[in-house]
Amino acid sequence: MLDLTKSFNTFPIIQTERLHLRQLVPGDAEALLVVFSDPKVMAGHGTPVHESLVETLRLIDWYTRAFTEKRALRWAITRHSDNTVLGTCGYHEITAYHHRAEIGYELASAEWRQGIMSEAVRAVVRFGLEQMGFHRIEAIVDPSNPASANLLRKVGFTEEGYLRERFFDNGRFVNDWFFSILATEVDKVR
Repeated sequence: MLDLTKSFNTFPIIQTERLHLRQLVPGDAEALLVVFSDPKVMAGHGTPVHESLVETLRLIDWYTRAFTEKRALRWAITRHSDNTVLGTCGYHEITAYHHRAEIGYELASAEWRQGIMSEAVRAVVRFGLEQMGFHRIEAIVDPSNPASANLLRKVGFTEEGYLRERFFDNGRFVNDWFFSILATEVDKVR
């Protein structure tokens, strides 16, 4: 089984050229509510939009507990020059026995098309494959979100296929579009 002890002793900080990825804290709730209350961001996300700060605080608490329990690792995305959270990226489904994790991400719509999320995903994927020892990282995309699929391809993921009407999202059944990258393909991360 994958030993996550090293990765989970203290919350890892990741620095990229423009970004600082750090642990979410309750003080991030207002900025994160902007992200999670935006219907454009949450379309195809699989959870309803947040309607209150309490919901966002619960999410931050869930990620904090899940990190402690070695079930998830989600980073707040900020710029080096500003500590305001722009979105999140990380692993919300870690299966240590199978050396596998599912990655997820969301970004404030005002920040779209600036390469922020591809920079964050690239760093988180490298960290997962090289530092955490994952063999496989999966991503599941709603087919109505081709921008997310394009981001994954750009980072080096391979499209695997669709699972029909696998997910119930905001009142409708949707297909799941599966992507993955393997540890043997870490050189594809670009």
